[in-house]
Amino acid sequence: MSAMQHIVLIKFAHPLKDEEIQWIDQRLSRWHEGIAGIVSIRWGQDVSGRSRGYQWGLVIEFSSQEAEDRYHPHPLHQEFAQWVAGKEAEVLAFDFPIARGAAGV
Repeated sequence: MSAMQHIVLIKFAHPLKDEEIQWIDQRLSRWHEGIAGIVSIRWGQDVSGRSRGYQWGLVIEFSSQEAEDRYHPHPLHQEFAQWVAGKEAEVLAFDFPIARGAAGV
């Protein structure tokens, strides 16, 4: 059973207001304890200027593929996904198993 890496990039159609950024922070900060199988979660805004318009990045490590599969329909994830969809955002997701022997593993 391999751990999984889930990477999400989000490009919002319009700049987010401060209260919307606070909403994101509040929701995502609850995921680690609220969604079983999350090993680590990190998120933030691009500061490089090389993101091709994607403003937000989200990186989640799951303990297994099964844990990631349970995450997608989870109510905490669905609340966030629906909110993002309502903001006319473009979302790019990339998932891969974390191989044994990888740096930092």
